[in-house]
Amino acid sequence: MKRYFGADGLLSRALRGFEPRQEQLALAQSVEKALATGRHLLAEAGTGTGKSLAYLIPALESGQRVIIATATKALQDQLLTHDVPVAETALGRTVGAAVLKGRENYLCRRSLEALELPGGAAGALFELDDAATELDRLRGWIASTKAGDRAELSFEPSAGVWSELAVGADRCLGLRCPQLCTCFSEAARTRAASAEIVITNHALYFADVALRLQYGGGEPIALPEHDAVVVDEAHGLEDAVATWLGGRVSLQAVRLLIRDVERAADGLAQPTPVQLLERVERSVDGLVSTLAPAHGRKRLGQAEAASAFAVGSGAAQALVELGAALAGKGDEGDVLARRSYRFADDVERCLDWDDEAVVSWAERGAVQWAPVEVAGPLREAVWDSGCTAILVSATLGPEFSRARLGLSGASVVCVESPFDFAEQALLYLPASMPDPREPGYVERAAAEVLALCQASAGRALVLTTSYRALTEIAARLEGTLGFPLLRQGEAPRERLLHRFRREVDSVLLATQTFWQGVDVPGESLSLVVIDRLPFQVPDDPLVAARCERIAADGGDPFRECQLPAAVLALRQGFGRLIRSRADRGAVAVLDPRLRTRAYGRLFLDALPACPVVDTLDSVEAFFAAQRPVHAEGGGLRAPAC
Repeated sequence: MKRYFGADGLLSRALRGFEPRQEQLALAQSVEKALATGRHLLAEAGTGTGKSLAYLIPALESGQRVIIATATKALQDQLLTHDVPVAETALGRTVGAAVLKGRENYLCRRSLEALELPGGAAGALFELDDAATELDRLRGWIASTKAGDRAELSFEPSAGVWSELAVGADRCLGLRCPQLCTCFSEAARTRAASAEIVITNHALYFADVALRLQYGGGEPIALPEHDAVVVDEAHGLEDAVATWLGGRVSLQAVRLLIRDVERAADGLAQPTPVQLLERVERSVDGLVSTLAPAHGRKRLGQAEAASAFAVGSGAAQALVELGAALAGKGDEGDVLARRSYRFADDVERCLDWDDEAVVSWAERGAVQWAPVEVAGPLREAVWDSGCTAILVSATLGPEFSRARLGLSGASVVCVESPFDFAEQALLYLPASMPDPREPGYVERAAAEVLALCQASAGRALVLTTSYRALTEIAARLEGTLGFPLLRQGEAPRERLLHRFRREVDSVLLATQTFWQGVDVPGESLSLVVIDRLPFQVPDDPLVAARCERIAADGGDPFRECQLPAAVLALRQGFGRLIRSRADRGAVAVLDPRLRTRAYGRLFLDALPACPVVDTLDSVEAFFAAQRPVHAEGGGLRAPAC
């Protein structure tokens, strides 16, 4: 690896502005060793390490087929368009790399064929003006696309319209499809089968894991065979894997199944009785209506038994009858039958409250179940499969991840960020904030946000732990901020980030997904404000079930689960600030528990070492030192940090 990452190494000739970093070399050497020995690796690599090249180069040098699974599309694009070409130059050869996505990302030629049938086989959806207009917008792309990938579109199609056009794993006939030779999804899989590096997302990789567990096989099903997998952005893996290994029954998905059954009627030997389809929809609607709360998630258990068991059993029975009516009626009938049987199984799992390994819940429009622990299934399908696993993140928490993911035998490497946080960053902990659970806290938090944004001349990302806090803070800032105010939910995520980068003095209010995967180097992001410590909601069904399991085993749920998860989440939020050696800015955490509670020291010790202040005057002095200048066109702008 020194041949590549040293001061005069091959990367210095391949990458303009390359700076040798000991941290990047150390990570690359750890990945090289893991691939050579076959021992799993948990790698925590601080922001700015250059981790993608640090695992890509040794992967390509290993001679093994490696799958790289990421959480975000942005990282997939970076790997394919930037890192792979750099690696090709450094290696002096062409690299066989392919991107593979889930089938639902690709246009389906069989669905297109159905749309063109007389009478409009897409059904009532495309009789609606909005859907018809959207389809008209898509026609030019449909006629010209070579890859059939939704990512090529300049706009995001609605879920209802795209579901009618996409392949969809549940609707695919596979090798029996008459359009197999021209299928966009199959073409992508063919390219991936011959590639040495396959770039995919977490969802597809762990959906494949779920299929392996379901069918009892060790070999990949949706992905090509591979020797190793690099899971980048692996910090949120436990919750995500639990979702992928579980099941969900939504009224929308069942209605789509019914439409597909009606659409396939002409090709089936005996049409499905209309009364049966009506009973399926009515029973699933009754189940969801009985159990679903008005908002949020509601855990299901014995308290719901009296009201839910009868209607749930009726829904499962109707779905089983539908499956039996479709099975054996040709290829399409069998595919539809499998979907119906799977929904029936998922309904039964949601109602199996005696199974302590599973937790189920209801939310608006759906019921869902998930395994309480994922360590066992992952060990069976991945860790013990002979495939080398390398998990990488800037905030992995290796010991916590080892315990929660079942990777007790994995090697661990922790590589610090090369950034100089002592010079580049400031941490502000206000001295007189009330406890977040006290009345009036959000009002005080909004006042702090306003004062901080005035000090930083905008250029701020405000991260909240709930939509309620986001809404209340936004309402108090509206009309008083003096800078463009952007809010999560008013536009797609990437469009918001694009505007945030372009409008240098803007302020972005966000929650949930914006705590991670946001990369805004330069002056557009000079302040990060975090409203409170990001503890998981204690009554969330998955969180509550895990805590109960830990307590039953004699452990401390707060210390073993909730606290380390919150520490990692806070590190993720802090990590949005410094994205390059030239960046400079402040992070404000408004929650006083960092100072007043004993566990606050654990949070502070986990953050990069930087100056800590407790007065707004100190923050104002910090930003004043950046010498704001008048920008062309009026207003204040700071020079590039």
